Amino acid sequence: MTGETRTMTKIFYSAEDLAGLLDETRWAMDFSWPEICQISEQMHAFEAKKGAVLFDEGEIDQSMCIIVDGTVNIVKTGHKHDSNVIATISAPHSFGEMSLIDGEPRSAQVIAATDVLILSISQTNFFKLAEHAPPLALQLLWRISKLISQRLRTMSGQLVESLETQKP
Repeated sequence: MTGETRTMTKIFYSAEDLAGLLDETRWAMDFSWPEICQISEQMHAFEAKKGAVLFDEGEIDQSMCIIVDGTVNIVKTGHKHDSNVIATISAPHSFGEMSLIDGEPRSAQVIAATDVLILSISQTNFFKLAEHAPPLALQLLWRISKLISQRLRTMSGQLVESLETQKP
């Protein structure tokens, strides 16, 4: 991790400003303004400079992040300890959905490819949302599940292509 920093700075926004940031992302398209406000009440905003490590592979952190501005690289360590960028994700997409859902260690490292602004919801705050607004939490969970399913289908297709190109 030479040259990489571990600095994410929490940015304090009003509840309405957080809702406005969430509203700018694709995550808001299935929700009404009052629902966006309820979800954003459970979120925090962070910024990081280019090159900052947002999360390390194997780290315990049960949160999902939505990129409001900027780009991150998802980096996986290979069996020879080499780093491989497996995805580049930009606003308004998200990462960390699996850790939010299953609480398992991070499956990859996330590095800011540019300066980034993200919104984060922890598993604890997701459960608070579920306590106060169960139908809304279910709708958000359904959205996350569909996204994970789509990513799994994409990765399965890429795996098949890779295996086919390796055949003699």
